[in-house]
Amino acid sequence: MRSLRHFILILLLLNMASGVYAQEEQSTKQAISIPNAYIASDSEGFSTYKYNAGYMPLYEHGEKYTGVSYQHNYFTQGSWDSSAEVYTLFTKAINPRTSLGYNLSLGYNLQNGHKLLTTDSNYSLHVTDSTKAEFFVNRDRVETQNALNNGIYYTFGGASIEQQIIERLTAIVMAGNMYFSDTNTRPTVRAKLIYDLIPDYGVTAQLRYRQFRDTNTNVVNNYFNPNEYSETMIAFGARKRIAGWILSGTAGVGRQAVNQDPSTTTQLYEFAATSPIASNDCYFKTRAGYGKSAGFLGPNYFYRYVMEELIIPF
Repeated sequence: MRSLRHFILILLLLNMASGVYAQEEQSTKQAISIPNAYIASDSEGFSTYKYNAGYMPLYEHGEKYTGVSYQHNYFTQGSWDSSAEVYTLFTKAINPRTSLGYNLSLGYNLQNGHKLLTTDSNYSLHVTDSTKAEFFVNRDRVETQNALNNGIYYTFGGASIEQQIIERLTAIVMAGNMYFSDTNTRPTVRAKLIYDLIPDYGVTAQLRYRQFRDTNTNVVNNYFNPNEYSETMIAFGARKRIAGWILSGTAGVGRQAVNQDPSTTTQLYEFAATSPIASNDCYFKTRAGYGKSAGFLGPNYFYRYVMEELIIPF
């Protein structure tokens, strides 16, 4: 928790400094963010519905603002259901050209009488001309039926390095640790090797790898927690700007290994669209995805989701 407080303090100081600069550079607008939604379901019959509305008294564009939000979460599985209220303070300043900057949120989540401070925060920067670094910390509830009933949450912190190896080849490595409130921890490593296959069309070929292990596999039924898990995936991505809109997508197929079981197939498909960032009318982004991997009931677990966000400046 001490490291979490230090991380948040650093980002608050950064935001204060950027706010002073923004006042000198140009006057900010205000904005509201509504309606925002995230809807997901999986092969185990678990469904998630999150509806959010926000107010930004300081707004410059779709990637730079400060504000507050209210979110209602609703979960169902069979005849069971549960809901939560989430109140959040947030600030964000991302450079549209480099995708570097910071995103800080501090929330209060109340569900089934369980109270939790949450965050989804990160800070990224150039280390050298060819090297980028990112530091992140996430804290939230584990969203399964048993975990929500028992008030189980996690804190996930770590860092990643992005290194351009040659002109069209980039490597990204992330290392972190997830601390669960039920005494389990999950050291995690992820890596990507990205090759610009057709630069003019934003098409990339990607080799992805991820691995984690759980230190306490005796914690049962709160979430999927194998002793060891690994996945290797080949994916193709595309990113294209059309009339100011950014369209992107990813399609991947891989193999996964759970403990000592034979390897099985995994899949990932995602699509996203984002409107022009500096529009005075509105800023809109949406994302949809489907993934197939391992879960409670075996290797054929799948999930699907769709989300959208609409910001209206004034």
